[in-house]
Amino acid sequence: MRFNRLDLIRYGKFTDRSIEFPAKKQDFHLIVGPNEAGKSTLRSAIVDLLFGIPTRSLLSFLHPLNELRLGADISNTSGTLEFHRTKALKQTLRSPLDTVLTDTTLIRFVGTADRNFFDQMFGLDHTRLVSGGNSILNAQSDVGQILFQSAAGVASLGKIRDALAAEADKLWASRKSSDRAYYIASDQLDMATAALKDATVRTKVWVEANSKVESLQEALMSERVRHQQLQSKRISLERIRRLAPYLIAIKDNEKKLLELGEVVELPIDAAAILTTAERELAIAQQRLELRNAEVESTTADLGKIHVDEALLGLAPDINKLDNLRLQYSAYGRDIDRQKNEMAAHWQAVCDSCNQLGWIPESEASITKRLPTLLIQRELRQLVRDHGGMTQILRAAEQAERTKLTEIDSLSKQLAGLQSGEVKPALRAALTKARSFGDSEMTIQKQQAALTKSKSMLEGLLRELGQWSKALPYLLSIQPPSQENISRLVQHRQALISDQKAELIRMKNQKTEVARIELDIAQFKEIHHPTTHDTVILARNERDISWQAIKTGKSSMQQGAENFEVTIIHADNVADKRLDDVEEATKLQILVHQLEREKQSLLTLENQYSNLKEEIQLFDDQWAEQAVGLGLIAMPLEDIGGWIIKREKALAAAAIYQDSQNDHDSFGKSISDARLSLANVLRETGLQVAESDNLIVLCIQAESYIQTIDGAKVRQETLTAQLQAAKILAATLKQSTDDAKAEQSRWTEAWSNALVKAELSPGSDVGTIEGALELIGQIQEKLGKMRQIQDERIDAMNADLKNFSVEANRLTQIIAPDLASQLPAQIAQVLANRLTQASESYKESSRLKESLRIATIQVLEAKESIQTAMASLKHLLERASVDSNALLAEAISRSDEYRRLNGEVTEINTKLLNGGDGLTRIQIEAEIDAADLVQLVSELEKINGQLADTVLRQTELSADNSTATRVLSDIGGSDTAAQAEAQRQEALSTMSDVAERYIKVFTAQRLLRWSIDRYREEKQGPLLVRAGSIFSTLTSGSFQKLVVDYEREPMALEGQRFDGKLVGVSGLSDGTRDQLYLALRLAALEMHLDQSLPLPFIADDLFINYDDERSKAGFEALKELSEQTQVIFLSHHDHLIPTVQEVFGKQVNIVYL
Repeated sequence: MRFNRLDLIRYGKFTDRSIEFPAKKQDFHLIVGPNEAGKSTLRSAIVDLLFGIPTRSLLSFLHPLNELRLGADISNTSGTLEFHRTKALKQTLRSPLDTVLTDTTLIRFVGTADRNFFDQMFGLDHTRLVSGGNSILNAQSDVGQILFQSAAGVASLGKIRDALAAEADKLWASRKSSDRAYYIASDQLDMATAALKDATVRTKVWVEANSKVESLQEALMSERVRHQQLQSKRISLERIRRLAPYLIAIKDNEKKLLELGEVVELPIDAAAILTTAERELAIAQQRLELRNAEVESTTADLGKIHVDEALLGLAPDINKLDNLRLQYSAYGRDIDRQKNEMAAHWQAVCDSCNQLGWIPESEASITKRLPTLLIQRELRQLVRDHGGMTQILRAAEQAERTKLTEIDSLSKQLAGLQSGEVKPALRAALTKARSFGDSEMTIQKQQAALTKSKSMLEGLLRELGQWSKALPYLLSIQPPSQENISRLVQHRQALISDQKAELIRMKNQKTEVARIELDIAQFKEIHHPTTHDTVILARNERDISWQAIKTGKSSMQQGAENFEVTIIHADNVADKRLDDVEEATKLQILVHQLEREKQSLLTLENQYSNLKEEIQLFDDQWAEQAVGLGLIAMPLEDIGGWIIKREKALAAAAIYQDSQNDHDSFGKSISDARLSLANVLRETGLQVAESDNLIVLCIQAESYIQTIDGAKVRQETLTAQLQAAKILAATLKQSTDDAKAEQSRWTEAWSNALVKAELSPGSDVGTIEGALELIGQIQEKLGKMRQIQDERIDAMNADLKNFSVEANRLTQIIAPDLASQLPAQIAQVLANRLTQASESYKESSRLKESLRIATIQVLEAKESIQTAMASLKHLLERASVDSNALLAEAISRSDEYRRLNGEVTEINTKLLNGGDGLTRIQIEAEIDAADLVQLVSELEKINGQLADTVLRQTELSADNSTATRVLSDIGGSDTAAQAEAQRQEALSTMSDVAERYIKVFTAQRLLRWSIDRYREEKQGPLLVRAGSIFSTLTSGSFQKLVVDYEREPMALEGQRFDGKLVGVSGLSDGTRDQLYLALRLAALEMHLDQSLPLPFIADDLFINYDDERSKAGFEALKELSEQTQVIFLSHHDHLIPTVQEVFGKQVNIVYL
């Protein structure tokens, strides 16, 4: 099955997006897009489309879950199908017209594959590639596991198998171990059985045990009473030692209180109040004196100041007048400068009038003489029209002359052209020659391809090694098919596997025989059992001695002593045999077991020898077959690879032959085309050299044809140009006539305008342009003169007049003494007087404010003095004193009294808290009765006695516990029941362990069997194909994959071209990834041979590969793409050139 088109209708970030997959021989498609472009979404879409959208999908972030919809156009050998997949609980397959399709519609396309199988077998991403490489490393010593994991896409089978084996070993093994669950339960069963047997005991033993318990309990109780008595005494002595210092301190303080006598109790902060009041009183007195002096000084300074209120009342007017004085101070100079500027403008007007020939009598006469604005505009327009009109006339005359010259030139060119005709045969021969393109380059490429194919053929023949043959021989031989080779390889590997298995079993059997022999020897050395043979031997010796007496060989006197010895010995041996019947039985069992194991060992040795002979016979038969093929001494394992190399060599030979045929055919075609073109050129009259190749002849023919065709085209072009030039010449002559008429009309209007402007009628354009410029300057200068007089000089004179009026007004009000002064002097003097008055006012205001503040501070100081005196009044009255010194003394006595009382209370509290509930009287009596000097030594003595009692109690408690346990054990009340319960529990545990062991051991063996079976069935052809792919992926760094059959277990290795073998652990991380990919691709190809092909989805497999490895990877996928569709997802657009190099420029590339 393959995708022709995938429709992402509403899915993930996609809406109505279709991706086409055109069919080609190499069905490979590269989908490129940056991260988050939707490549992973595309992969999920393929799986969901084929097997259904899950109930919960993470791809419903843009479209609602129930609106998700996918579509596709798929096909295989049975036909095509266009369908949609929707998100629903049932009937999710629909036609494009939304008709319901049955759930079995896709079976003929996907077969029995389900979601998990498709994702594992036909999907591979970078994460699983790296994980597969690591799993190969972890399973490096197990070929079957590596093949099974790689082919099925399932990792960590080794861990699962090892975990199962480890769990089984912890449950049970043939050898007894204390850490195995089964034997732990078995030991518990033995202990419970022994306990059950000992459940009954004699009465006397119980009485003795009970008596011992009662005696120990009495001794323990007596010791505890003694311990309590010593503990009480120690507590009392500890209390005396702890409380004696407190009692002494209380008595000392009470004595000091009596010595103080009667004390007036003052507040606790009385000393602080006194200190604060005295400090505040001193500060207030000092501040009062300071502020009184300040009030007197400020009042005196205030009386010395005079403030002019009238002057201050007119302060705004005076300030304004002074500002105007400063502003108008330069007006006199400005008026003179403006008058000089007017005189300069008048002089310029006079100069312009003189140039015009006018007499400058006055400003009014000149203004009257000036032309009106309309007349000036008319003259300026005529001046502008004159320039354009003249240019038009000149241009028209020049264009007419130029066009006439062009007509003459075209006529001459037409007369000088040659005529001719190109033969059709020449054009046909040239067209044929051109169809070969760059023939020299094509020949070079064909020669390079021929050389390359020859080199490839020689290289492939060399790869055949010592079995390299001539091509005819290689074509003639009929090697066995890959199926037969695989069957032979599998058969031989099965034989070798069986041989190794037999060898392992034989080694294990020898070990078991040796173990049993050692057990027998150890058993005999420890137990010395009497066997049945020993009894028979003793009886035979007895019977021989009796027969000697009976037959007379020995006299009664001589044989009686020996007979007595033999009969006693025989009886002893028989008795001992009966006594040691259990040991003898065990020994006999071991002997029989040893005989069975030896017989099994002999059978295994025979089987191993038979397998060895069978393998030798198989190898001899293959050697004969290889000789028949001419492949002497070729190993069976190499024949498959040699056949593939032979096929490649034969294919390279066919390519070489095709390249040779193409080269010869193309050369003949070039030669025929050259001969044809040369003959036509000679017929045309051109010279042709024999050394000229086809390209030179093409250039010569093209040059000739271009010359003839160019002349014909040139004639047609010149004729058309001549006709157009004649038409345009007539038009240009009419334009010249129109320009001359326009010039006549302008001359008449020019004369009329000069008369209106009272200018000389014969003046030319340049003169009139100068006159108009002078008239403009006169108008400009006269306008500036009027502006200066009106806006500047007159305005400044008016300002000066108003300034004088204001100065005189202020003088009359507040400064009559300045009436004779100029206005500017008046303004300056008034401004100075105002400044002095303002400063006097400011100083008067400042002194008034200072006087006010000082007066307030005097009142505040007096209040502070009164407050301080009031704060001490209460204390003086309470202490009944009249001075601060006596008050300080009373406060000191009060504080001392308070301190002593507080200490007494605090220490008394500590005394009672530490007195263990005793009153002070009881504590004093206890302390008074004690000898404080001997207190420490007495405490040490009691502590030693307490330690002895603790040790004695510990010993008695241990003895009592032991005796109590013994009594309980022999009590017989429920011991038997407990022992039976323990037996049942042990039996249940042993049953559970056995059941779990069977399940785990069976699972482990099944997994091992699956791996071995897969290896046996698939190892041959899978390894051959995987080795070839691995060689391609590593760019020839490795030749093939081999299995080391001599190692146990067999190991997978890579073989380089020099024969060096590299184990899995010796491969780099990237090479292990390539090995996993090779095994996956080989397994996939084998699967495709047996089932319906499905698309292979590769997601960024080569994310960490360099360009060389990436190209090798695509080469491997190229072979797979000839069997099934390959869709490669990547976010690396730099892979595009590599893909195009491997698959060709026509490869399908989709950009997301």
